[in-house]
Amino acid sequence: MSAAIPASEDNSKPIDRVLAHLEGVHRSGAGWMAKCSHHDDRQASLSIREADDGKVLLHCHAGCDTTSVVTSAGLAFVDLFPPGSRERFKPRTWLGTIPMGPNGRPALESFGDDRTATLLGELARLAKVRGTLDKRIVDALRVVGESLGVSREQLAGAARAAISTEDPA
Repeated sequence: MSAAIPASEDNSKPIDRVLAHLEGVHRSGAGWMAKCSHHDDRQASLSIREADDGKVLLHCHAGCDTTSVVTSAGLAFVDLFPPGSRERFKPRTWLGTIPMGPNGRPALESFGDDRTATLLGELARLAKVRGTLDKRIVDALRVVGESLGVSREQLAGAARAAISTEDPA
């Protein structure tokens, strides 16, 4: 998966940007299907469609919320809308509590210890799902957490809680 190019610096259509960040993309009817970026998708469960106004519509048939799908794919909400769309900068939240900034990324200035721990735990979960959770990643998460006032205990608890949602029951 490639890093997101901010929509303001990219002349491609929103649908092209989104499809480039997804895996297993194939045509399906008037749109596309792909593997959901937020969960371990064995077969395509993410429906992608371009609306008449050029915005991209996403729906995970396994139940993942759109914000999680967008952030897991390395995108921001601004990437779903064409230039000039008023929807590009509509206030949104991530994980139900963390406000998204005007750039479509989590607003770091809104973080407190618990929110930061939750965010870092989610990053650990994503690294585990992608098979990249190693000592180097754990150390980096710890450094970021400590610099933002998250104790090792809070970080460990948040990471355990987030990762346990990926483990089979």
